[in-house]
Amino acid sequence: MIAHLTPEKRHQIFWTITIVIALLITLTSTIYSLSLGIYEAFPFIYFLPIILFVYLYPSKGVYFSLGISTVYILLVYFYSGFNPQDVAISTAWFVVFVTIGVVTSSFAEGLREEERKYRGIFENSQAGIFTFDLTTLRITELNMKCAQMLRYSRPELVGADLSRIITDEGNRERFIRQVKTAWESGDLELLFTARDGTVRQVLLSASVTPGNIVICSAVDITARKLAEQVIERARDDLERRVNERTEELLRVNKELSAEIEERKRFENAIRLANHKINTLSGITRHDILNQITAIVMYLSLIRETETDPVVAGYLDKIGDVTDMIQKQIRFTRDYQNIGSGEPRWHNISAVIGEAVAGVEQKEVLIDQQVSDLEIFADAGFPKVFVNLIENALIHGGHVTLIRFSMYETDSGLVLCCEDNGVGIPEDSKERIFRREYFRNTGYGLFLIVEILSITGLSIKETGTPGKGARFEIHVPKGSYRFPSHSRKNDLWQ
Repeated sequence: MIAHLTPEKRHQIFWTITIVIALLITLTSTIYSLSLGIYEAFPFIYFLPIILFVYLYPSKGVYFSLGISTVYILLVYFYSGFNPQDVAISTAWFVVFVTIGVVTSSFAEGLREEERKYRGIFENSQAGIFTFDLTTLRITELNMKCAQMLRYSRPELVGADLSRIITDEGNRERFIRQVKTAWESGDLELLFTARDGTVRQVLLSASVTPGNIVICSAVDITARKLAEQVIERARDDLERRVNERTEELLRVNKELSAEIEERKRFENAIRLANHKINTLSGITRHDILNQITAIVMYLSLIRETETDPVVAGYLDKIGDVTDMIQKQIRFTRDYQNIGSGEPRWHNISAVIGEAVAGVEQKEVLIDQQVSDLEIFADAGFPKVFVNLIENALIHGGHVTLIRFSMYETDSGLVLCCEDNGVGIPEDSKERIFRREYFRNTGYGLFLIVEILSITGLSIKETGTPGKGARFEIHVPKGSYRFPSHSRKNDLWQ
């Protein structure tokens, strides 16, 4: 029956029996001594049950000492017949017994409180704590955290040899040697073997107490070590990939550099060829215009001498064809210049002012409502406004107002040019921008489309026939700006 009791319970029963035996011996010897008339020696035996009881039950030691002292003094009174001398001596011993009970109880209670405090720290520590005898190398105690870490129950390890949890002999001997040499060790990494055979990596700190008992604090770092290994492998893999990618980028960069150099050579060759072609085209165009001028001069001379109406009619047709050839040749000059210069920012107010100054607008009012708008476009962008104004003056009928305005949309900005002329028929709104469609002015609107397309701009006609023409130029975001707005924001910041 007793074999099934816990160690704590067996300990309590043993000391209870011991106290009872000590108490019986004390009372028996007291009665025996008093019956023989001996009063001097036997009181010292009362120290034994008092101290034993206080050790086991420190909180009740005062009551026990008071009770046993009362029994003692009553026995003395009874056997001495209330002899004054014996009563005085027994009363003094009564005070001594009670004082010893009070002092030892207080001291034992303090020790028990310290024991409870350190036991609480021991049991509730987040680190595994165990102790072992440095002489026998047997585990004497461990907390629940340590038992859980090693997959054991506490009774299975208490009394077990240290080799059960530190199975590697080399590591174990190195640890013991370090403890014996320095009487402590800090942050020592050891391999512990759990009950299921798994190996746990532990960060161990140890110190030796005066009783040759080693107190060890163990922190399981297995997960941290695994994470470090994963991170290390990931870092190595990342470094390898970075190196491979760097080598690939260097190779691609080398290939691109070679390709860029090759393209530069092609561009230089194309630029030189274009320059030669443009030069030749300019010379050829100049020579053709000179020859046409000569034809016009000879036509004038023939008209002065020719009186036949039929021949005169033919001469007029030759003159019309000659004028058309001149316009087409001049158009080739303008078209050739499209895209030849680098795109740049154009101040629309200034561009409109220059366009108005370059055409004969008669009594037409030019209204500008474009603020300080700037548009990024081809170097030939000013010709767009020249052609728009000329188109309104020539084809608009009795135009008295040309207005330039703007508004922003979700996709960008719309720059409008509208007049109060006759407008454009619905069936001609798209055809007027084609090269095949022209009258009197030649290729003006077709040229506008080509200039705008260089930088992603577009144009369409949205006017109402009979009320005037309205051309809308769409400018995508990023291709227009308002410098004064930027300056204001800079000032506010």
